Amino acid sequence: MAVISAGLKKADRKRIEEILRSTDFFYDFEIQIALEIADDTISLGMDESGYYWLTISDDDGLVAFSNYGKDDFSTHSWDLYWIAVDHNSRHKKLGSALLKAVEDDVRKRGGKILWIDTSGRPLYAATEGFYIKNGYKLQASLKDYYAPGDPKQIYSKVL
Repeated sequence: MAVISAGLKKADRKRIEEILRSTDFFYDFEIQIALEIADDTISLGMDESGYYWLTISDDDGLVAFSNYGKDDFSTHSWDLYWIAVDHNSRHKKLGSALLKAVEDDVRKRGGKILWIDTSGRPLYAATEGFYIKNGYKLQASLKDYYAPGDPKQIYSKVL
């Protein structure tokens, strides 16, 4: 049975890297940034670091995670930085459960809008479909943002 938990433990760091690598979606520098954010959170805690984490564990251990935070330049906007499900645990609706839990937590913390940046590469078509299915609307597309031919797609949802 899958269980959603808040927070991040030092022991989760290695598994976060494994999950990100299992997807074959992320550039190496992106994975390094995720690990730096994890290190900050482990060192300082969620409230002090400003990075909030939800994880999903099942009989196989940690299989999915999300990371999000308040946008300091807004009174009510939050950003979803990461959401990832281990390749071997996909198609179990874990991503949808995790996204809903993020939305609920952001709402509880006073957030009104959740913003999501993702790639527009063909590899991410299913990811964009996932966000649309969950009520997000494409607000902007920034051509060649991540790399040539890799636009930044900006989605949002009013909570």
